[in-house]
Amino acid sequence: MKIAGIIEKSLDHYPGTIAFVIFTQGCNFRCPYCFNPEMARFYDENENFDERVNEILEKLKKSKDIYDAVVISGGEPTINKELPAVLSKIKKLGLAIRLETNGTNPKMLSNIINLGLVDYVALDVKAPLQLNKYQDITGVSISTPTLGKINQSIRILSKSGVDYEIRTTLIKEKHSFHDILDICETIVGCKRYCLQEFKSDIVFDETYNKYSSYPVDKLERMIKAINPEIKEVFFK
Repeated sequence: MKIAGIIEKSLDHYPGTIAFVIFTQGCNFRCPYCFNPEMARFYDENENFDERVNEILEKLKKSKDIYDAVVISGGEPTINKELPAVLSKIKKLGLAIRLETNGTNPKMLSNIINLGLVDYVALDVKAPLQLNKYQDITGVSISTPTLGKINQSIRILSKSGVDYEIRTTLIKEKHSFHDILDICETIVGCKRYCLQEFKSDIVFDETYNKYSSYPVDKLERMIKAINPEIKEVFFK
């Protein structure tokens, strides 16, 4: 598995836990607003990532009493075929696992859930599931089958017994109120929907430095208007 970096102790990435955070390297999207832009780039083929993974697993084994959980973020973790095997080794240490994903690999997501390798999933739905909207916000060419995979991942989570949230990072100049309502129609019945604040200080595309987040009062009005069949809506 391609490792970009770690945070040895976090109270923020998995609320209610003391978590060890692992960031994977490489992503199949190029979201201009990405706040981990250095992790979106693909890895050096010559780097020995197996050794890095083993070092992290050994560190967790020695210090597992310190932690409640491990968070796997990115980049996009599910582009790594080794992900299930790494999650299995972490699970054997008795630690909870939170996975953060863009939902483009529903087959792996389903496999991970069915094997009991994850306790919480945060799935990014970046825009309404429309080709022009998704291409604009992800910075890459998007196909209809790719949107279908994201929709499939949403359905997998909604039918699973695993805890999860759907989340969207809101950019005032890119996401209209109607866009949010369209997303809510897609995820209707989901357990938890998080509206995330856009931060322009670190971005993949510097032209996004001029864009802004929604003010809190506007977000509060959005939340009140969101479909009541979505059980919990919050922003952070």
